Amino acid sequence: MPTEFNPVPVGKQSKSAPVGATAQDISLRYPVLDALRFVLAFWVAVGHYGMFPLFGGVDVNTPIGRFLTRGWDTVVFGTPAVIVFFVISGFCIHLPFSGSRPLAIGRFYLRRYTRILIPVVAALVVYRLVGQKLVFLGQHSILWESPLWSLLCEEIYYAAYPFLRFLRNRFGWIRLLSASFISSVVIDAFHPHAIGWYVFGPLGTAALLLPVWLLGALLAEQAAGLPVLSSAARIWLWRFLAWFGCWIAEILNFKAKIYSPLTMVPFGVLAYFWVRNELSYGRHRPPNAWLAAAGAWSYSLYLVHGQGMALFARLPLPYLGFNLTWILTMASALLFAYLFYFLIERPSHRLARRVRLSSRAPSVAPASQQAAEATP
Repeated sequence: MPTEFNPVPVGKQSKSAPVGATAQDISLRYPVLDALRFVLAFWVAVGHYGMFPLFGGVDVNTPIGRFLTRGWDTVVFGTPAVIVFFVISGFCIHLPFSGSRPLAIGRFYLRRYTRILIPVVAALVVYRLVGQKLVFLGQHSILWESPLWSLLCEEIYYAAYPFLRFLRNRFGWIRLLSASFISSVVIDAFHPHAIGWYVFGPLGTAALLLPVWLLGALLAEQAAGLPVLSSAARIWLWRFLAWFGCWIAEILNFKAKIYSPLTMVPFGVLAYFWVRNELSYGRHRPPNAWLAAAGAWSYSLYLVHGQGMALFARLPLPYLGFNLTWILTMASALLFAYLFYFLIERPSHRLARRVRLSSRAPSVAPASQQAAEATP
């Protein structure tokens, strides 16, 4: 979700900034995170609908046909993309408040929940309008059978953030991260064969995945001192490793019955190093401008992509073939998400930004603002 910095006059260094951080670092916008958010949200959407039917129509009764279609279908798995969102979320939430910078807790809560809950309520209305049952309890709750499960974890992290920040400042990262990883292992040990997050409940799921979110917060403190990465080969190696980790988690989940609750925290560690390298490479070469701009409405894409697809499926159109149907379905999801952003998310964002993170009025405008949103 969007996180803006308290302005720092250009040429001066914040007293609470990380050692070596300049005003430019503190007020720096990270466009690479915007681009990543859109890619991740689109990845989730493709994971829900299915890959582009490159081998549509291939005879699956032949060995080569089965190999091609089944292999191609494993290229995208959505759950790990949500875990990367958690890393970005921890980064964006902690970045303005790292070190000894003041945290006005009431303002923080008001801004966070205004920003997040208005689109969630609107999304629930959309879910109902397209025919989904709004059941809130049990295994088949809308919280577990929609993107809302990760947003519920986010709300828990926001609520706990002032206390987590206190623990970080009191005991340091090593102890806090160690305790969170140990707790995660213990929670998993009670349900080693859990096939879904509903087994753990909202608090249990949030506690299980807390180490991933905290790694993002740790990265926020490291960002100003990251070296510039200029090697395209190295960043593409990290992107491949992130995809390969995603693929391994998918195979374990569907073939080896080692389900996501056991694999997503280890994947989150890999995601931390990947995002860290993306930030370093972003200092050398900015991301594609279109992807970065689309990051503004990635939260909406994550929330309502399924409903955009469902609306297209209801259109009285003849069958248009594998490829064109896929393209138009994804286009419908993107268009619907953008309309949702324009009508719901952007106004809620602007309303939330009216709540200053600090009670002190800024003396100058920042050189730029961190507009990155951490959407699970």
